[in-house]
Amino acid sequence: MDWESAKKHCIDRNWQWSLEVLNQAHDEMKELEGRLKKCEDQQKAQRLYNSCNY
Repeated sequence: MDWESAKKHCIDRNWQWSLEVLNQAHDEMKELEGRLKKCEDQQKAQRLYNSCNY
């Protein structure tokens, strides 16, 4: 999703409630991406740890 074009669309039409929902969704997506990265890093570290113990 292109967040910037969606925000511009809402601003052009003065859809404040949509803009607020869009901003909230964008913030949630950034948080989830951060959590995913953390989980992937933990999984990678665990694989490396396990491979060193064999």
